[in-house]
Amino acid sequence: MKGGWGCARLLDKLDYNTIENNPKVLIGFSDITTLLNAIYAKTGLVTFHGPVGNSGWNDYTSTAFKKVVMEGAAYEMPILDKNNFVCVNKGIAKGELIGGNLTVLSGIVGSNYLPSFKNKILFLEEAKEEPYSIDRMLTQLKLSGALDEISGFIFGKCSKCDAEEPQKAFTFAEVIEQHIKPLGIPAITGAAFGHTENKLTLPIGIMAELNAEKGLLKLSERAVG
Repeated sequence: MKGGWGCARLLDKLDYNTIENNPKVLIGFSDITTLLNAIYAKTGLVTFHGPVGNSGWNDYTSTAFKKVVMEGAAYEMPILDKNNFVCVNKGIAKGELIGGNLTVLSGIVGSNYLPSFKNKILFLEEAKEEPYSIDRMLTQLKLSGALDEISGFIFGKCSKCDAEEPQKAFTFAEVIEQHIKPLGIPAITGAAFGHTENKLTLPIGIMAELNAEKGLLKLSERAVG
């Protein structure tokens, strides 16, 4: 019904063969990031980063969910939050979508429960983390080699991510500029998913195309049969 903490405790206790042989739609965000990526990595099944049971199911969120999960549509969606959108690097990126919550994802780096990052479009979101914390986790992804392998980068709205002492800290935008700009890959921030009112549903494991300048994400294939 909601996020929280603890899904990582389940990863070595799940029967992935049973899950693979009995495919179901698994959808959620935040802590559920661990399950979404682990199940995709272990079984190849598509999972869905999207709203949970107690999310606000407004028209925007419901429409995106229906198109991706219920209709299985391969379609082009404007992913930007108009008040927060920034194009970090222009260009068009192609690759499978992977990602989720930055804190949760970085917490399982180095385990065998993450898919390969090679040629993937990585999407991340976060809430209530100061820029220094975002910096630490992006540094971890960089040092692991993950950021050097991806073809595109999307960051959702970082909710309540201002520094407690802004005069002594980098801003969120500066951290992104330092870590992502030098990669030279198509990259944006301010997309509508994660801890925000308007939530897109993003299928993990589906080929997609990111137009960074326009803030458009095109799903290249259906996410459900």
